Amino acid sequence: MEEWITRKSPEYKEIQEKALAVLDQIEAMIETLPSHLNAETYLTSEEVRNLFGLSQRSLQTYRDERIIPYTVLGGKFLYPMSEIAKILEKNLVKPIQR
Repeated sequence: MEEWITRKSPEYKEIQEKALAVLDQIEAMIETLPSHLNAETYLTSEEVRNLFGLSQRSLQTYRDERIIPYTVLGGKFLYPMSEIAKILEKNLVKPIQR
């Protein structure tokens, strides 16, 4: 005969306690991350394309040629906003002072 795990069963309470312990460990690990990783804002490919008026192919070329930094998470490209700001600052053409 099959036994069911209900919210009142000891097995359920054991699973719940283990899940909470894992969650506590994850939270502790997040707190130990360097602050720049913990606080970084990432843009999606769509956001970067809309922000700069780029085609999907142009953005892919920028990735391929290592012009723009990115990370891949679950098959999705993410771009650190702080690094994009640095690239913009580096490539800024300043006006001539008259």
